[in-house]
Amino acid sequence: MSKLLLISETVLPISSPPLTDGAVYIESGEIKEVGLCENLKKKYPAIMTINLGKGVLLPGFVNAHTHLELGWIRNRIEKPNSFIDWIEQIIIAKRGNVTREELESSIEEGIRSLISSGVTTVGEISSYGGIDEPFLKRSGLRTILFSELFDWHKDFWNSLTFEREELFEVRPFPHAPYSCSPEFLKKVLEFHHRSSVPLGIHLAESIEETKFVRGVKNGFEKRIFPIIEKEAFSRERAETPFQYMKKLKFFYKTKVSAVHMVHVSPSEIEEIRKFNIGVVLCPRSNYFLRVGSPNLKHYYNLKRIGIGTDGLSSNLNIDFLEELRFFYLLASKTLGKNASFFTVYAATLGGAKSIFLEDKIGSIESGKDADLIFIKTDRTSTDPYISVISSSRESLKMLMVKGNILHLSKELLGS
Repeated sequence: MSKLLLISETVLPISSPPLTDGAVYIESGEIKEVGLCENLKKKYPAIMTINLGKGVLLPGFVNAHTHLELGWIRNRIEKPNSFIDWIEQIIIAKRGNVTREELESSIEEGIRSLISSGVTTVGEISSYGGIDEPFLKRSGLRTILFSELFDWHKDFWNSLTFEREELFEVRPFPHAPYSCSPEFLKKVLEFHHRSSVPLGIHLAESIEETKFVRGVKNGFEKRIFPIIEKEAFSRERAETPFQYMKKLKFFYKTKVSAVHMVHVSPSEIEEIRKFNIGVVLCPRSNYFLRVGSPNLKHYYNLKRIGIGTDGLSSNLNIDFLEELRFFYLLASKTLGKNASFFTVYAATLGGAKSIFLEDKIGSIESGKDADLIFIKTDRTSTDPYISVISSSRESLKMLMVKGNILHLSKELLGS
């Protein structure tokens, strides 16, 4: 359908106030106009129309950080006693006999979970040489494929192709400060400045990471390095992981998506904003691994703030709607009535900004791609953002990426 008019009881543009009895006109996968239903119906009388009915039409969710390839691992590890214990289990499990079929099945199951919970854009960490790439390309989802890098990927820019297509883009993802030496991180930065390809990194996830950058006894050097036969590397000490990366000039004139960001001091938030860093929070994963919770009160005023489910190695599922509810409950402790909008913002426009895609997606406005979802609500809340947060997979009735419908309920097929 090159031209389409969507009508909904409520439209949530995110970048502007909610619209009652609204409509969105789409042409060639792009949003051309948003307005009142009666006005757009008169303006486009001969256009294919889907009357979505009672519910909320909003931008598709952005799951900004996940590991679809690791679905198989949930049956190979036990609930960890600590972050270091978890990493040990992951290393041992990865050394086991995982089959290609298990990896592919994990990816396929993960993609189904994404679509069924309203995700239209995924930030996927790729660790097995791009096995996930063809599946994600076929899925129709908008994908940022982060190639996970370690010190041994010395000349990664020669061995990896950082392609960029309409719905698919590959970016480098140095794993973390404790697994990548300062010399390697500088190489990644040099590549970034040559290519302008944005970066991602796990950062400030655990207390052990803080110990590591401070140069005191830590679980990485004591327990993890011996397992992987990695030599301890010299590094400049810092009080926090953020300050450590700052000393390496990792945030200067770069586009970086920093994932987790649990152990960040209030005084560092303003620096994060000034450096224009994208922050991706994974609260259920943090809770699962007992590393603490991000302070959402401090993150409230950031614009580049997104949400990720992480993978099944550190979560019960990758149902994005469940992640939203957990995020909302965490936010409501300190943000009160502002928590509902902040939650949906982080799931949409904030998520797009966290991975530097806000020019294409994240809000319903003219010129952006039509990455949209419709959630049916039996009872419209006075707060439409709460209606979204309290919905379930069964409530999702329509999902499209760049105007291409990937999911449409039977009840809407004849509308």
